[in-house]
Amino acid sequence: MYLNMQIELLGISKNQLQEIYDNAIRNSKSSNPSIMFLDASYIYTFHLDDAPEITKMNKLIRYQQQKVNKLAREKKQYTIEFEIAKAENHEVLTHWHSLLERWYNDQTVRNSFNRILKPLAISRSLDRVTNQGMESIAIGVVGEGGDTSTTVYNFRSIGDGAVTDASPADTEPSNVVDVIDVNNAPEGGSLSRDGTTIYSIGNHAKTVATPANGVFTECGMHNTDDTDNWLMFDHSIFDDPIPHTQNADAPGSSTIIYMCSA
Repeated sequence: MYLNMQIELLGISKNQLQEIYDNAIRNSKSSNPSIMFLDASYIYTFHLDDAPEITKMNKLIRYQQQKVNKLAREKKQYTIEFEIAKAENHEVLTHWHSLLERWYNDQTVRNSFNRILKPLAISRSLDRVTNQGMESIAIGVVGEGGDTSTTVYNFRSIGDGAVTDASPADTEPSNVVDVIDVNNAPEGGSLSRDGTTIYSIGNHAKTVATPANGVFTECGMHNTDDTDNWLMFDHSIFDDPIPHTQNADAPGSSTIIYMCSA
């Protein structure tokens, strides 16, 4: 399992966090792959003289996120303006949480007016994301109540890329052969959930071209069939590729995502 972190948690190593995740998988009753959630939470108090500065910092974070959301609603996700907004949002978010880690480790912070900021008290916990929280994530992927109009990742791809590992940084398959909408594919498919578990099932037509090397090596979940503008939710690579010959057999792929709170 790969643990992707953007903010360093001081006093606990990345290897220790990785061990938490690995132990959770080893201790699981099932060997199925999982998305693991671990939260780092902080509780604190500030002197009333410092509260206005803290308010200002967090209102800036709110403004940056609202800016990103507005551009997304306007379908500007693939513009330079949107990329700049995302970068600014990332900067203020990571800055705030880096401050929390400094304060937790008894370090002071100076603002632009050289005023020292430090909580009167601060505590940190590594704890759990709740089942209700994970179910809300599943609803965001699948849609609620069978409403396919709210579906986000209802497209599946199969490919024949010469790739050995999938990375959290992947944004597209190595080499796409075919893409289908699982909710509308004539050969059958669906995107559904059972509680926090997400099921993506897709059958492709027999007319799908024979892969370059005669085998499929990868599949993925996407938000659209427009390969220039898609987002990838899942990327799976197979050690044992599956052969396909056009009009001689019918290919397909399925993904089951188990969300577990470590």
